[in-house]
Amino acid sequence: MKKYLLTILSFACFATMAIAQSNTLNTTGKWGSQIFLSDVNGRAFENKYADINGTAYLFPNFKYAAITLTDGRKYSNVKARLNLLEHEVNFIASNGEEGYIGKGMVFAITIIDTTKQGAINYTFQSGYPKTDNQTIINFYQVLGGGTKCSLLKSINKTIEDRSNEMSGEKSKEFIVRENLYVFIKGEMKRVKKDKDFFTALFADQLVPVNQFITANKVNFKSEEGLIKLVEFYNSL
Repeated sequence: MKKYLLTILSFACFATMAIAQSNTLNTTGKWGSQIFLSDVNGRAFENKYADINGTAYLFPNFKYAAITLTDGRKYSNVKARLNLLEHEVNFIASNGEEGYIGKGMVFAITIIDTTKQGAINYTFQSGYPKTDNQTIINFYQVLGGGTKCSLLKSINKTIEDRSNEMSGEKSKEFIVRENLYVFIKGEMKRVKKDKDFFTALFADQLVPVNQFITANKVNFKSEEGLIKLVEFYNSL
C-alpha cells in the first residue's frame, strides 16, 4: 500500500513540474504564449518617471504584442510596452507581475495598436550596427524591408529640464527625436530626404530606380514615398 501511494505521489509531483514548465514556455491557445520574469532574466517594474511630464514609452498603455528574443524564443499576445528611453520591453507576466526584460535580450517586438480604422502593427528590431551614438540594443521601427535593404526609423526619448520664465518653476519632460536610416550591405546610412541620396545608394539599379521615381513622382519628404521606393528596390 505504501509503495502504491509513493508511486502516485511521485507521478503527481512529476506531472505538476511538467505542467509548470509548459505554462512557462509553451502555453498556446487563446492568449498565446505566456511569459514569466524568470523566463527572460527579468526584473520587477520600478516607476522612475513619476515626476516627469510625458511618457518614456511608445504607447503609455500596455498593448498586446509578439516578442522574439535574441535566442529565438517567441511569445505572442503578451501585454507589453516599449521604453524608448532605456530601449527595454516592459511587460505583464502570466502571474500578473509587471517587469522588464533584460537589455539586449529582445530581438524584435510587434505591438498591435487597435484603432477605429482597425489594427495597426508597429514592428521594432534591435541588433543593428552602432551609429550616431546608438548601439546594438537600440530599437528601430522597421518601416519597410527586404533582402537587400531596410528603411528604419530611430525613435529616441530623452529627459530635459524646463524652467517657467514667469514663475521660475522647474520641471522635467520627455523629448522625442526621430531620424530615418537605411540598413544596406551591413551598414547604417542616415537618410537624406532627397533624390541624390537614394540614386547614389541604389546606383547598382540606377535605370529602373530613376524610372520608378519619375513614374510615381516619389516625394522624398514622405515616409510613404520612401517605403515604396525601398520596397521597389528590394523587388529588383
